[in-house]
Amino acid sequence: MAAEMRREAMPDSSEALHAIAREMRALVRRRGALSAAAAVLPVPGVDIAVDAATFADMLMRINRAFQLSPEQIEKLHTDERLAVLAALSQVSALFAGRYVTSAAVLTVVKQFGSRWITGKAAKWVPIAGQGAAAALSYWTVVKLGDAHIDECMRVRDRVRALLAAPKTSGRAPGA
Repeated sequence: MAAEMRREAMPDSSEALHAIAREMRALVRRRGALSAAAAVLPVPGVDIAVDAATFADMLMRINRAFQLSPEQIEKLHTDERLAVLAALSQVSALFAGRYVTSAAVLTVVKQFGSRWITGKAAKWVPIAGQGAAAALSYWTVVKLGDAHIDECMRVRDRVRALLAAPKTSGRAPGA
């Protein structure tokens, strides 16, 4: 949570980015455990609702930690904002810099396909099925969370490169 409390400035060093990534990976694993626990509950639909809410909240927390939430981007100075928007485009970011809704997350999770669906169906097989469902739920949350952290790291690396690049004056050479 310390990463979320940082000042509203962009992470400016590789060390700072890696520290944020470590904190967020710990968050991802905690959310994975929550998802796994929900997967073994014998109440139909609870696990899917928990997964959707967990994914959406987790992805927004990661965005905020990396200073990539839409609100944070909007508050940046023009040069920084343009660099972030360019980096988001160049990296083809899926969730970074965007509002994350449960519906959007479920759409992406469905792309994980058969493993996630198998986990949801497997929970109805006594004991072994519940264990498999928990393991698959944990795996899905961790896979999605880690992929988003990696995406945010790529965006931040690209932003730093864009901001460090020499500015052109817009004049023709020799003019």
